[in-house]
Amino acid sequence: MITDVEQRYRSFLVEFEEYSKAIGRRALLVAVSKTKSLEYIQKAYSLGQRDFGENYAQELRDKAKEASAGNIEISWHYIGQIQENKIKYIVGKAILIHTIDSIKKAQMINAYCSKKNLYQDILLQINISDDSSKGGIGQEEAALLFEEVSNLERVKVCGLMTIVKYSEDPEDSRSHYRNMKNLASKIENEHGVKLELSMGMSGDYKVALDEGSTIIRVGSKIFGERA
Repeated sequence: MITDVEQRYRSFLVEFEEYSKAIGRRALLVAVSKTKSLEYIQKAYSLGQRDFGENYAQELRDKAKEASAGNIEISWHYIGQIQENKIKYIVGKAILIHTIDSIKKAQMINAYCSKKNLYQDILLQINISDDSSKGGIGQEEAALLFEEVSNLERVKVCGLMTIVKYSEDPEDSRSHYRNMKNLASKIENEHGVKLELSMGMSGDYKVALDEGSTIIRVGSKIFGERA
């Protein structure tokens, strides 16, 4: 229920802030609002949340339009898969696209940006846990993809993202997140850049923070389970 969002958000924020203080570092919190109406988003927005993540291109388009009409200034993140015919619903609306896993997708976005005189920040999605049900490239391909995408004029690689294989035990994610941090550090050292790391969700965000996450994506702890 929408009335539960305030309680959930406040409760999570206390937990999040306490843990961030304990480790001496705070990541950006992206509230994953996929399948939730703008009413849910507005409730979290009224409590200070500004970054929201969407998985479906048309849903992002519709919510962005509705929020804009209501003068609600939201920083949208796109965390779903990229389809060529739906790029127009994402680019220019999302401040960050988390799910680029091929040069072809990056080139499609770059071409659209050139046509519309836009620029787009992205993350490269890495399938760090080798889960066949998840998107992303293998970690051994990441450095090359980073170099290829970095040559595009209107797309900027801001960091790396991963969704690890689900486990009930958050500790099962630790080695994967550590590998992500090592991969990011390797690219940073080779190219003289500083990369964001988008990793960690409701169940394992503390482990992700331990291992260097700079962006966490939290849905159920804020909005409850999806219908």
